[in-house]
Amino acid sequence: MNIIKILIMCILLIWCIFAQEKTFYLKSGDKVTGSIKSETDSTYTIETSFGVLTINKNNVKPEEAFIFLKSGDKLRGIILSESDEGLTVKAQFGEVFINRDKIERIDFISMGRARGGFTRPGQAEEGRWYYGSERLIDIYFDPTGYTLEDNILYLSGLSWGYGLTDRFQITSKWGGYFLGDLNFRPKFMIFKKGGLKSEQVLSVGAHFHTRSLPDKYELKTWNSPVSNTRWDEDTESWIPYDTTLTETQWVRVGSKFVENDWDNDGVIDEVYYESGFTGNDMWWEIFGAYTISNLKESRQGRINHTIGFSLTSYPGYNLMPRVYYAINADARRNLKLIFEAFWDPYWASTLELIEDEKISDIDFDFGFIYAYNEQFRIGIHFQRPFIAFYYKF
Repeated sequence: MNIIKILIMCILLIWCIFAQEKTFYLKSGDKVTGSIKSETDSTYTIETSFGVLTINKNNVKPEEAFIFLKSGDKLRGIILSESDEGLTVKAQFGEVFINRDKIERIDFISMGRARGGFTRPGQAEEGRWYYGSERLIDIYFDPTGYTLEDNILYLSGLSWGYGLTDRFQITSKWGGYFLGDLNFRPKFMIFKKGGLKSEQVLSVGAHFHTRSLPDKYELKTWNSPVSNTRWDEDTESWIPYDTTLTETQWVRVGSKFVENDWDNDGVIDEVYYESGFTGNDMWWEIFGAYTISNLKESRQGRINHTIGFSLTSYPGYNLMPRVYYAINADARRNLKLIFEAFWDPYWASTLELIEDEKISDIDFDFGFIYAYNEQFRIGIHFQRPFIAFYYKF
């Protein structure tokens, strides 16, 4: 009985091994996917959707990759075989089996441009690539669950940052330094779990400012004195008169209301809100972000979902909340498409600023980030400031 059980287990094991779906990228530019039925030293026999084929191993393009382990080790080699348990890799020091639970990341070396009549429009390269050239730490101004890698320096037109460890970073808006706003934004990754197919990350952080105003807006209405002239029929001339004008305008949270008596006659000649970097109060913001990163079915890049929130505290105001959901997808190795929806009662869109009215507390943003090379990224999006660019070193 025990022998029969062992034989059944062996048969099932052999069937599982040879029933695995595998994609072969050939040196000719063809791509064939099927279940391996048998294998010799020189050939594969596979069952495909269009019949049983025999492929010479010399015609298969080697699949080379950098494999990063959770221990911090890294190796480069050709992937000989893989299963749900792990990979067998031919490295310089010989063949080695690596358990999937120990793998942090796999970067497949480009297999070049796809050739032949089977390529789809816009297809840039064949082969698998699990990760794009960029892993976003922010969706424009809203954080994701990821942090900068250890010893990576970040510099943009508005801010800079540094990865102190793989889980802890510091960023800061350097533009405020010129106006006395010494600010810093620590961000800590609480956990990161999952594997190559699906990964979950949670981070929290805060942003502290010594002065300046938050990027929050409120719609204000006030009466402003206006000096004007009118035509007088009796004197047949223009005569001056004073009146008031009701004004409605979006102003920065924390802006000061100013009343000016220009001629010192005791009568207010002009009133307005003084915005900009006029705030002298300390203020802060806390945030949290949870990201789920899933490998695409095509095995070319990832789709990342992020939900997050922030709370801004400024003297004289209640806590100002913001909640958002963002999705970004790898369209190419070096191109990410981004969409975001957010609820923020203290945000004013460009259209709302133009119309001087409140349209909705819910707004949207969409655009892209393009990795020009290993260091420089540039992007365009719908919400201001419209253009994003930064360097990573």
